[in-house]
Amino acid sequence: MNIKLELLSGAISDAICEKLAYMEINADETIDTRATAILAEIQNILTEENLSDFDAIEKIVAVLQKNKLSTGTRHDF
Repeated sequence: MNIKLELLSGAISDAICEKLAYMEINADETIDTRATAILAEIQNILTEENLSDFDAIEKIVAVLQKNKLSTGTRHDF
């Protein structure tokens, strides 16, 4: 990543964190709701009888990536 982009990213992150400190956000509720929705989506994939194991894993990885959750290097092909 180039240095200017890294500095800009840090400045934006700091600004967002500063603004969030003044907002009334229930972080636990927000994250719990998001996590529950992600798990429900994965559960629906696992109960799809017509999917092969490989296709199910592909769809689960897509759900994780869509939600900006790392799949590490295991599924990097």
